Amino acid sequence: MNRQQASRPVFVVGHQRPDTDSAVSATVYAALLNTVSDGEGFEGVVLGELSAQTKWLFAEAEIPLPRQISHLHARVRDVARQEVFFIGPDAALGEAMELIMRRRIGVVPVLDKKRKLLGLLSDRMPMANYFYHANAEDFLGVLFSVADLEKFLKLTRWQKPKTEANGHIVLDLSRVTPGSLALLGDQPELLARCRDAGAATIITCASAKTAAWKKAMRECPSLGVLHYRGSLMALATQLPLAIPATRLMQSENFPKLTPDQTIHEAQSALRQAQFALPVMNPDGTLFGVLSRTEVINFPRGRVVLVDHFEQHQAPEGIADMDIIEIVDHHRVGTLETALPIRVDCRPVGSTSTIIACKFAEQGKRPSPAQAKLLLGAIIADTLLLTSPTTTETDRQQAAALARRAKVNLKRFGHEVLVRNDETLERPAAELVEKDLKEFSGGGAKFAVSQIETVDRTRLDSEHLASFAAALRERRQRGGWDFAALLVTDIFRSDSIVLFDARNAALAQSLGPSGEVWAGCVSRKKQFLPALLKRLGEKS
Repeated sequence: MNRQQASRPVFVVGHQRPDTDSAVSATVYAALLNTVSDGEGFEGVVLGELSAQTKWLFAEAEIPLPRQISHLHARVRDVARQEVFFIGPDAALGEAMELIMRRRIGVVPVLDKKRKLLGLLSDRMPMANYFYHANAEDFLGVLFSVADLEKFLKLTRWQKPKTEANGHIVLDLSRVTPGSLALLGDQPELLARCRDAGAATIITCASAKTAAWKKAMRECPSLGVLHYRGSLMALATQLPLAIPATRLMQSENFPKLTPDQTIHEAQSALRQAQFALPVMNPDGTLFGVLSRTEVINFPRGRVVLVDHFEQHQAPEGIADMDIIEIVDHHRVGTLETALPIRVDCRPVGSTSTIIACKFAEQGKRPSPAQAKLLLGAIIADTLLLTSPTTTETDRQQAAALARRAKVNLKRFGHEVLVRNDETLERPAAELVEKDLKEFSGGGAKFAVSQIETVDRTRLDSEHLASFAAALRERRQRGGWDFAALLVTDIFRSDSIVLFDARNAALAQSLGPSGEVWAGCVSRKKQFLPALLKRLGEKS
């Protein structure tokens, strides 16, 4: 495992539209994995807004809600290089180029004191490249000043100039004109000639300030004299590097990325760029830089899936990740993996039951708070151990978790179930969407949504009509052959079943809409087999 991969958490995540079992399984299993794994970090996350029941349960357990994400695509913040070598606005071209060469980077951001981006400098920018390799003799007073040379070349001032040099930089004294900056070797005898031609300043590469130099400067008091510690050739080649970076940087006309963009969104901009692109925080400060190299070398993310085995229920971006484990209590569905992985699929009433078993199998115990979460999720998924999906394992784990959490199983269970009844408070369209899953079978593609209530008799004809309208709109938007809605009474252990089909023939095969299906509380174990049988396919 490389350093980048080790620094990224492995997400533990359930299905889209997370229910209580999905959210709890992801959270508690991530915590368990963090205690038994060597060096790899796990984070439980959810893919959408949590229900009132789930939020209440986490509050009761005094455990923070898991982080909500919308997809698994790698984001720019995951890939961008945050250790950025930059320069300030007073830096010179040579400082930027030294960073580029020494650090082997393609671009240097120019930042102010508050880390706000002023521009970018790269040897791949035509202007910067030109001055890096070209003679800068004509740009004194335009792109840089004598003060810039003093600062970058660390010149020693032997004699203060009377006037500012703003003309040509010359090595050939026959080309000296008023305002020129002349470059000399160890030649004090030439000072008078430079003065007479109107030069403003000279830079000498003399080995020391000898008596001859002192005498020459006394005779030319108006001429500025600066000393460079190095050869005349080195001095001449160093001149362009003293140009301030802000004069050559590119301050606009380049794309800027944001930390929360996906890599897919950023790649089109990167394909057009000649250098790494800046990644900007909302406040205008620099987050980092991103280049094609970082994208190519970035390792695939790793994920553990809980409480689902269907491709269409998996997070968006799952194809960009390596699935390393699946823990579920549903049928083995359509998810595929490139390599063999760990799969723990058990015929129990909830995924949280499996997680509780895993604690014992690892020789560990959940904390009282974790036990309360697991217990609440088991109760939610098995309707307080009354669902036909309930097994003896669920009952044993629920009893053990209740003791660990120090709660009365029945009283706590009743409270959990009551917290999930939102039939009279939330809009019908929102409730239909809340726990909706897609399926295929009997030659049809369809969706089944389930809503739980503690008393279905509270739902009058107006409420049922609003559910039917919301179901129809969702079926049409999803492009399914039909959709079904179970309004399950958790205490009567039955469900009102609504159907909406694309044509009359299919509607007839499904049966009447609005009937009460006695004893039907499980979508997986009761409703789907009966439905597929009606469609002519054995369960």
